Amino acid sequence: MNVLGLLSRKGGSGKTTLAVHLAVLAQMNGLRVLLVDLDPQRSSASWWRARAAATPQMEETTPAKLPDLLETAGKANVDLVIIDTRPSVEEDAIQVVALSDFVLIPSRPAILDLRAILATVDIVKGSQRAAIILNACQASRTGLGEAPATGDARKALNAFGVPVAPMTIVQRTAFAQALVGGMTVSETEPSGKAAKEVLALWRFVEKELSK
Repeated sequence: MNVLGLLSRKGGSGKTTLAVHLAVLAQMNGLRVLLVDLDPQRSSASWWRARAAATPQMEETTPAKLPDLLETAGKANVDLVIIDTRPSVEEDAIQVVALSDFVLIPSRPAILDLRAILATVDIVKGSQRAAIILNACQASRTGLGEAPATGDARKALNAFGVPVAPMTIVQRTAFAQALVGGMTVSETEPSGKAAKEVLALWRFVEKELSK
């Protein structure tokens, strides 16, 4: 069983959006997936309750109960656990890093967001089990490559000591529209740009988890 944690000390980074999309993609690729919601706001759980499908599995829990939950998941032959965490709690982040096989740190490319993830980066710095993913980015005006602000953010993040995922997730209305109905863009617009971006992210995560 593999465990993927999504961490960010800043709210609004897109942890829940990425967590549910990766969970669905993993399920579509034949894995038995458990999505764990540690955030008291229960955003992942609310998405799941609006969902018609029974998969991926969902559990709402607290950090104190997380180790026991992971042990139970392993005994139940779950292939992948994805943990959606709450922001601004360092103790939670340290625990999730310790329990995860790989950690994703979502960040918007704005300067305040980049500064806000420094505390999270410090927890995983030097680890080969983590990567930053630039999320909710502007689309390139030419349709080719990254927007200038995203490229600048990528260059700045290279100094943080944690790898930056090679793809970016662009802010698109397709994400919000899909989430309202308890779905993901991989289900509502499988041939769309948003779906292709999250698929690229899943392939990246899948490769990292296999190491």
